[in-house]
Amino acid sequence: MRNLLVCAIVIFGIWSCKHDPFLAEQLIDNGGIDPVDECDPDSIYFANQILPLFVSSCAISGCHDAVTAEDDMVLDSYDNILGSGEIIPFNTGEGDIYEVITESDPDDIMPPPPESPLSQEQIDMIGLWISQGAQNNGCDGCDYPVISFSATVFPLIQNKCEGCHSGAEPDGNTLLTNYDEVKFLVDNEYLIQVMNW
Repeated sequence: MRNLLVCAIVIFGIWSCKHDPFLAEQLIDNGGIDPVDECDPDSIYFANQILPLFVSSCAISGCHDAVTAEDDMVLDSYDNILGSGEIIPFNTGEGDIYEVITESDPDDIMPPPPESPLSQEQIDMIGLWISQGAQNNGCDGCDYPVISFSATVFPLIQNKCEGCHSGAEPDGNTLLTNYDEVKFLVDNEYLIQVMNW
């Protein structure tokens, strides 16, 4: 009888025990990027700032995406961008990519019309990234209390969306070039639907 009581207590104790499940550590593929905890305001980060510009302005359908590969150049990852040989770390004067984004001739500038050219701020960021060694880096830092449309949200829209959603023929006939255009899509819940798609 005593053994039965001990077994019942042990079984009840195990059954009533609650804990977080033991999950195997999940490996996250960060593409070889070495993230740091806080963003240094004097550094340009490839994953956070440069890759989104290339993906939204260069690696688009009809240009330098994996399918089109205009001039045999795909600009959708760090390896492809540096592997093109058109960016020379520490030297903006050597690679053709920096030259074509700063070009003033409409026949030579990238992205070509009718796409919108990169802003001077975006060009300066790419130039500084090259001057800092064109590193494959990223950072996870974020200061949530300081989030605002102009300082936080709109730069993301400019870097990740505006390459396709600006100019004379924006994708989906949807412009994302100013606060009113973005707010309209937010108010209609269209922006969040597209982002979750």
